[in-house]
Amino acid sequence: MAAVSLTVVIPVRAGSRGIPGKNLRHVGGRPLLDWVVDAALGAACVDRVLVSTDDPAIRRHVLGTAAWCDRVLLPPRAPATATDLATTESVLLDVMDSPQAAGAGDIALVQATSPLLQAADLDGAYALYRSGFDSVLSVVRQRRFRWRLGADGAAVPDYDPAARPRRQDLAGHLVENGALYITSRQALLRTRTRVSGRIGLFEMPEESYTEVDEPADLAIVDALLRRRIATVAAEPPAAGTRVRLVLTDVDGVLTDNGMTYLGNGVEAKTYSARDGKGFELLRNAGVRTGLITSEQGPQIQARADKLRVDALVMASRDKLADAIALCERWGLSLDEVAFIGDDVHDVALLERVGLAGAPADAMAAASSVADYRCRTAGGHGAFREFADVILAAQLTAEVNLM
Repeated sequence: MAAVSLTVVIPVRAGSRGIPGKNLRHVGGRPLLDWVVDAALGAACVDRVLVSTDDPAIRRHVLGTAAWCDRVLLPPRAPATATDLATTESVLLDVMDSPQAAGAGDIALVQATSPLLQAADLDGAYALYRSGFDSVLSVVRQRRFRWRLGADGAAVPDYDPAARPRRQDLAGHLVENGALYITSRQALLRTRTRVSGRIGLFEMPEESYTEVDEPADLAIVDALLRRRIATVAAEPPAAGTRVRLVLTDVDGVLTDNGMTYLGNGVEAKTYSARDGKGFELLRNAGVRTGLITSEQGPQIQARADKLRVDALVMASRDKLADAIALCERWGLSLDEVAFIGDDVHDVALLERVGLAGAPADAMAAASSVADYRCRTAGGHGAFREFADVILAAQLTAEVNLM
């Protein structure tokens, strides 16, 4: 495993001609920026993430994402680096002068417009860099029939038109996908370029070719991310057959983490009616339900009453301890508990229950320990999906016993 010594820089401007506000636009059920930040935080080689932005909305988003804590920093950004004509290199050099970059040795430029980047890509690219290269950039292999136009007409450089090969048999050519670039701080300051010296090429999957620059790119990447989520989401393990109590967090699971403040200052939240049906189906199947949340307020109590849950724990400071107390009340073990959570404060309980779930847009800390990762996002039916797979597992077990 690569050493922990890579500083990731993610430049995100407020302005975007093609897609206004694109860095916070949702793709795959979550903001575009979140995909690359979580990929960086999930990489073993990454020490810290520096988000360089002139956008107040992005700064609020970063500061408001508790799971990123002290590992995602916001260096000040000089106005001259945030114009349409500013180079990405000018942003990198600006960041290197900030206190947040103090002590940084190796630097990775990661583009928010490449949300298909994964933690393994950063670890793999950094391992390649450490193998003897001065810099590394990511590429994809394109197996296309290329033509060029010359004075005597068109010609093809890759094959003989009289013996046209299958596309998959082409060796292909390597194209930058803009996802990541790695160099040393010293080389960056000396050459003022993102790659220099002996350059290594880290090949990423062909699907990562698309960068989000135009509205059509959003649709393409959204479909690819949702397909990835669906592929990663596995059927629940046999533990689903033993579940007698289903617990859930509120914000980020039953809601989309958004907060609305009415004119009188009262906080309001939006819940999914689909999730309400999930609670009803579990109740009809004889499975207890409960909410465990660090928040408190009359609107949470009202939702719990509407759902007719068996337990409501508000202002929780230790969800694991609270879940154990509920188990003692009903004579259950944690192996008979299913819990779905989305953030760092849910991890301790997720790691101990019989079946752990996470919404599609959960933070990496929660999704990485989940047994079941939903195809749907928090506030959009994730709990209903989790309930459905539990009930399906129990129904299958019953049929097998007949």
